[in-house]
Amino acid sequence: MKFSGNFLHNKNGILSIEFAACLGLFSVIVFIIYDVYSTIMLQNRLERANYAVASIFRERSSLFPAINGSDFSLCGNSNPCFQSYELFDNTQAKKLSQIASSLLNGRDVALKIDGLFIFQDVAHPASLERAELVALSAESCPSGNCNNGIRNYFTSLPSINNRSNSLYNYSKLTPYVPRIADPTSGLAGRWIPLYRVSICIVNEESLYLKWLNSNRQSTDTLPNLCSNIVVLSRCNDILNVDETACPIYHR
Repeated sequence: MKFSGNFLHNKNGILSIEFAACLGLFSVIVFIIYDVYSTIMLQNRLERANYAVASIFRERSSLFPAINGSDFSLCGNSNPCFQSYELFDNTQAKKLSQIASSLLNGRDVALKIDGLFIFQDVAHPASLERAELVALSAESCPSGNCNNGIRNYFTSLPSINNRSNSLYNYSKLTPYVPRIADPTSGLAGRWIPLYRVSICIVNEESLYLKWLNSNRQSTDTLPNLCSNIVVLSRCNDILNVDETACPIYHR
């Protein structure tokens, strides 16, 4: 006890304690800086990968086969049924998630695609207010199952066909463009479909996450890294009257 008392009052001892405290504080600061830096860099890579995937997806009329709209209830008894290159399904979403995974060094990528299709009113083809907004979604999750954090992110995104919310009214982003009259409907213009591509990954770069949970599967403490981007469909030839290439969606 006498020795410890002398140590606490000894000048060299006080300096030793201060040095140990400063070293510990410095280590914590370095730990935080590295964690934040690695997370920011991974988020930037995720944004670039998402942009690349969305750019590929918008060129779908050149890359993917035509899909029958009857599989997605996009037609009814009194409505035409569309077979289009612009439609998509979970199989195509899985292919995109594989591309995103390769861009992110093989990380497991969860991906969701939301599509907005504007079905024109034949009597008022250029009126967005009279048009019907139809949404189509597909997703791909690692091992077929998204964790709770990713699922919550996907469900928290604003509905792509909701026009009552002025802040997230995606229909305002879709342009109306003229084209050669459609032989079946006689319409000479159409609204371009819009896609929202969202991807998420587990933040495996975080040292804190690795320390907190060795299997790095839980996202209750730290959120996943997610990104979403909105793009317009791009057809090979917008003047093409081929219904499967750039169809005019109408009721």
